[in-house]
Parts: sequence; C-alpha cells; structure tokens
Amino acid sequence: MWRHPTARTLLAALALLGIGMGVYLLALGQLLYQLTGSPRAFALVLTLQGVAALCVLPFAGPLVDALDARRVHIVCSLGRALTVAALALTGLTRPPGAAGWIAAGALLLAVFDNVQRAALFKYTAWHVEAELRARLNGLINVAVQIGALAGMALLGLLLLWTSAAAALLGDTLVALAVAALVLTLPAGAGEPHHPAASVLRTALPLTLRDWREMFHRHRGDLATLGAVALCAADFVFQSCVSTLIVPLVAEDYGGRGQYVSLLEAVFALGMVASSPFTRHTQRRRLLPLWCALQAAAALVLALSSLPAVHCTALFVAGFANLCGLTWLITTLQTRAGPAEKAKMASLRMLSIGLATTALMPLIGHFAALSLTAGFLATAAVMLLFTALAAAIAGAGERRPPGAVVSRTGAGSGESRGPGEREAVSGSGSPRRPRAAPGP
Repeated sequence: MWRHPTARTLLAALALLGIGMGVYLLALGQLLYQLTGSPRAFALVLTLQGVAALCVLPFAGPLVDALDARRVHIVCSLGRALTVAALALTGLTRPPGAAGWIAAGALLLAVFDNVQRAALFKYTAWHVEAELRARLNGLINVAVQIGALAGMALLGLLLLWTSAAAALLGDTLVALAVAALVLTLPAGAGEPHHPAASVLRTALPLTLRDWREMFHRHRGDLATLGAVALCAADFVFQSCVSTLIVPLVAEDYGGRGQYVSLLEAVFALGMVASSPFTRHTQRRRLLPLWCALQAAAALVLALSSLPAVHCTALFVAGFANLCGLTWLITTLQTRAGPAEKAKMASLRMLSIGLATTALMPLIGHFAALSLTAGFLATAAVMLLFTALAAAIAGAGERRPPGAVVSRTGAGSGESRGPGEREAVSGSGSPRRPRAAPGP
C-alpha cells in the first residue's frame, strides 16, 4: 500500500482535508455562537447542509461520472478554499446579516463536499487495484479521523493568538494544499467521461437517463440495494455518539470539557486500530457482527457510569464502525458499473442523508427525556440495521447483467461490472477496459 504512489497521495490529501475540516467545524460553531449567542445557529447550519446534500446529490453522481474525477476534485478544493476565505472575511468584518451570509456559505461548502466525495469514490474505483481497494478505503477513513483530531488540536493553538474567524483561513490553506496534491495524481486515462460543455448542456436529460439505467441494471439486486441502505448505519451511529457524549460528560464527568475530546478520541482510536485487520474483517458474513457490536456499545453506555467501561465500549464501537464502513464502500465500488461509479457514491450519500434526517430527530427526542433513553434509542436503531445486515449476509448472490467475478472478490461474494480493471471473462483471459457509450 505505501509503495503505491496513487494510494499514498490520496491518503496524504485526505489527511490534510481532515485537518481542514477539524479547524472549520469547531471554528465555525464558535463564530456563529459569537454572532448569535445561541448554539442552535450551528445546529441549523448543519441541518441545512444535509438538505443541500439531498438536493445536489441526484445531479452530482451523473455529473462526476461524465467528467474527469481528478479535475472535479481539484475544482471543488479550489471552490472550498475561496468559500472558506469568504466566510473568514465575513466573520472578521461582521457586516449586517453576517450570520445569514455564513449560513449561505456553509450551504455552498456542502455542495463542494458532496461532489468531491463522489469524485474520490470514482477515482479510487478506477485507479486503485482491486486487491488494494479495501485496505485503502479503510485507511482513508483513518486518515480523515486522524486529520480531524489534528485539526481540532491546531485550532486550539490558533485560538491562543487569533480569533475563530481568522482561524478559518487555516482551512483555506489546507484546501489549496489538497488541490496541489491531487494535481500530482495520474490523469484519469481510461475513465468514461464526455466533454464538459456537452454534459452541462444536457444535464437534466442525462441525469434522468443515467439514474433510470442504473436502477434497471440493479433491479432485484437486494445485496447491492441493501448495502446502499446500510451505509447509513455507521454514520447515524457516529452522529449519535457525537450528540450524546456531551450530556454523558455533563452527567458522569462533572461537565469537564476535556472528557468530551477524550471520549471522541477513544472512538477515533478504535477506528484507527481496525485498519491493520481489514484484510481479515472484509467478509459479508461478518457485517451483522459489526452492526451488533455498535448496538451493544450503545446499550453498555446506557447502563454503565464507569469511565473504563465507557472507553472500552467506544473503542469497540469505533473498531466495528470502520470495519462495516470499509466493506460497504469497497463492495459498492466493485459492484457499480464502469459508468456509474460516482452515481453509486451519490446514492450511498443520499441514503446517509435521508437516514440522518429521519432518525436524528428521534434520537434527539429520547435524549431530551434522559441520557439513558438516548443511548437505548441508539441501540434500538442499530439493532434494526443489524437485521438488515443479516438479510444482506444471507441474501443469494445476484450479479447485475454483464457483471463478471473478480479474481480477488470471490471470497467475499463481490462482482465487477463489464470493462473494469483486472476482470476476467468466462475463459479466464484478461479483458481490456471498455468505455461507456456516449450520450
């Protein structure tokens, strides 16, 4: 993995991106609190970002599938840099309606973020070999987690001699560095894409046609559709942990803020610890186990007030969270057809957005009743996802029309679309990548 130049550059870029996100999220929350005096302002911005994602994702997938993934990633990084610089300037000058302008900028950031994720999904699927892809997907999440922790620590240092608004400029510098790193990646040779002018001119017809063809191709493929739905489980659990750790610290740790960072770090360390074992954990039959462990961790957090128990439960939950997430991302990259990599990424993120929008208010309702009720509600939600994971693990294999079995995917029940790298035909001879037909 570390000798693979593309993988190494991607990991470095995503670690940097995590640093920028760690700075941005905490600095923006503090800035909005200074402007409005209410923590609800930041919560509203996060909710609006979710709504923006749901609006842009149906178009992001087909757009990225039709364009060069590396160029899209670079454009989004540059757009992010300019937007965060504008947010910092707004926070420093504080014009009338500054909070509203900041909310609008945050919505634009959500658009860049989701398009960039779709581009990353597509680029990884086309330019990283199948035998390294699961390992890379696990390390990507580890790199982002480590970067976010480093970004939060960096923000603490920046705030010693500057303001939250000025600290946002740190994310601007990071976004520019990410664009420069991605620029060194190999160009997207072999990716199916079309001239940008043609794509933009026919955006809506292409979008409707591409989604129709994708759903037709995967009709009846319960394993793939179930995996898309299950992608929401890991992110919903992470959101629940972030929501409930603050009242947990208030109730069992005397409200000392450093314990919030400590418990969040233990969860992140669990994710990091799972990385060396991805070659052993990437099995479809283990999927229910990863969901069940997260449900059990929530149950333990509901019933115990011992710090050692809390740390153990969060560490195990982080380990299981990354194991499940890595299998799902790798499987969807593999099962997506040659011209639908980014659309599969958009479908995955739509699932996450819908589940978060539907389930987090429910968790918030029970958390308002009591901390125990909040964790029990989290455990119940994860048990529902465990049942879905069990159905996926037991589902018969159905490959989409034209798919072929990968040399490296046979053990996990994965398949490849026609024309993907290292696929084999029925005779066992290598098949050259085949471009998708034009619009």
